Amino acid sequence: MFKKLMVFLLLTLYVKAFAEGIKWLDFETGLKKAKEEKKLILMDIYAEWCHWCNVMENSTYRDKEVIELINRYYIPVRVNAEKFPDINKKYNQGGLPSTVFLDWDGNIIWGAIYLSPEEMKKKLLYFANLKKDEIKRFVERNKRKSKNKFLRLKKKLKIKNVSVSYIDKTYKYVKIKFDYKNGGFKGAPKFPKRDLAYFLILYYKFRNDKSKDLLEKTLNGYAKLIDFEEGGIYRYGVYQDWSEPHYEKLLREQAEVSILYFNAYSVLKDEKYKKYGNIILKFAKEKLFNDTEKLFYNSQGADIVDENGTLLVRGEDYFIYPLEKRREIEKRVVYSPNIEKHYYFSNNALIIQALFYSCIFNNNYKDLKIALNVLDKVLDLGFSDKGVKYSLDLDKYLLNTQVYTLESLILAYEISGNKKYLNYAERLIRILNKYYYNKSLGIYTDLKSSHFNIDKISFLDDIFFLNYRLSKALYGLYLLTYNKDYINRANDIILRLPKRRYLTTSLGYFLYIYPPLEVNIISDKKTELISKVKAVFPYWIETQLLKRKDEEKLERLGLKSFSFNTVYICNTKVCFAFIKNPDIDGIIKKLEYVFKLYKDNFN
Repeated sequence: MFKKLMVFLLLTLYVKAFAEGIKWLDFETGLKKAKEEKKLILMDIYAEWCHWCNVMENSTYRDKEVIELINRYYIPVRVNAEKFPDINKKYNQGGLPSTVFLDWDGNIIWGAIYLSPEEMKKKLLYFANLKKDEIKRFVERNKRKSKNKFLRLKKKLKIKNVSVSYIDKTYKYVKIKFDYKNGGFKGAPKFPKRDLAYFLILYYKFRNDKSKDLLEKTLNGYAKLIDFEEGGIYRYGVYQDWSEPHYEKLLREQAEVSILYFNAYSVLKDEKYKKYGNIILKFAKEKLFNDTEKLFYNSQGADIVDENGTLLVRGEDYFIYPLEKRREIEKRVVYSPNIEKHYYFSNNALIIQALFYSCIFNNNYKDLKIALNVLDKVLDLGFSDKGVKYSLDLDKYLLNTQVYTLESLILAYEISGNKKYLNYAERLIRILNKYYYNKSLGIYTDLKSSHFNIDKISFLDDIFFLNYRLSKALYGLYLLTYNKDYINRANDIILRLPKRRYLTTSLGYFLYIYPPLEVNIISDKKTELISKVKAVFPYWIETQLLKRKDEEKLERLGLKSFSFNTVYICNTKVCFAFIKNPDIDGIIKKLEYVFKLYKDNFN
């Protein structure tokens, strides 16, 4: 009788727990409750677009025993990785979902990514039965790891010598790691990595034509992730041949990969790469842009889920079909892939750049107007004396938001000629120097954080690549203003890039050895030359329209004006060409000549 009663009570407990589900709390509330009750925290870090987050929600977190164990022994905390990037950066375990066990002070005990119901039960029981001194040992071990990682980072950032031989060494490294059948690096999963593609573009342009084959294979591999039915690009492929994509479409990927393809088109002159850039950008404009708010939403999800997170249709059962079949599925389940209707200024700054590229390569002035409207909205809603905040709802200031906004401001000034964007860019640099420069490390970091992504978590910005991008933006600002502080700081960053971050460090060395070109056009009338010159190779060419009355700036740049229109082509060290009454063919010819000089003089 007693046994039957116990079974009945246990079943009743399970049924009640399942009916109630897991009572998730936000991070601050959960941490406070854990401290009060001296209970461990089980934290789930997820994103609305994430496929495996959907799977874990519909399997692990709806398992009766898992629910009962979490509700009995833990304080459950759920964090949206996109909404709270600071928490995500601190606690992420290498991807999404991240499953993290914390003590009641918020210290990490143990973490992983996806856990099946059976794996989760084992971990829940194991950590629930640990004694206080055992928990303390886990915490102290993790703190030591974190401290040692920081110390290793500090050692890596010492001043080094820049050399062409290091770039060539990186190319040898690429050839060893390269997947000659499918493009990109060997192994899986396969992401459309920008550092690899840009390294191969620059190596082909300035070092060795033989790298063209690797570049084209990589670009063609990335194209296997493009949704040719509705546009856009999926986040990654599960297998080495880029097959079985994870079907989420993130705004940042749409921006970054479309820009990559436009740059590839400028170098390789293959129309399909321009086509790919436009197909990807088309999705962002049609599905993610809110014309009323003048901002872009963050993503389209990998699956079809309802408002309770119930998985209705997996991505692989939807996106493999043509458009007509997809609409049939939507009609049947009365749902479509979820649009994550949140605005993040960092990703909006990226898509602004992609729209500028559309103006450059497509003469699409509608996209130029959208880009400027979105940029003005970001500046109006997000800019403060600490930089650009992360989102409308989160008053946090992250390095990536500042860097991407800075890149957008420079492009906006070049394309529109509006000096307010250059003024904003210089103001943002002053803010970066004041609040984000870490004197101890000699690089830039987040405003209030010592948590760096140096493990290449795919959707978090690598701290070294961000600093490379900042140094590149500083080169651009130097060419536009001749303020030596900009290039001095940029070079200091480059000299500190770690030796074993081959691709990122080599990109910095390209910047140092083969500096970008500046095309100064002196004319009192607006000219279409700006966009046409920029289209030659926008990744490595800055442009500026100057009027004859800008005497002070012309003097600072060391340029002379005449009664006729003129063009100066310079880099950070020397001016290569002076062109009288220029036409676009003449400018392009001179630019290609200078790029050939780069290749010939260092080979």
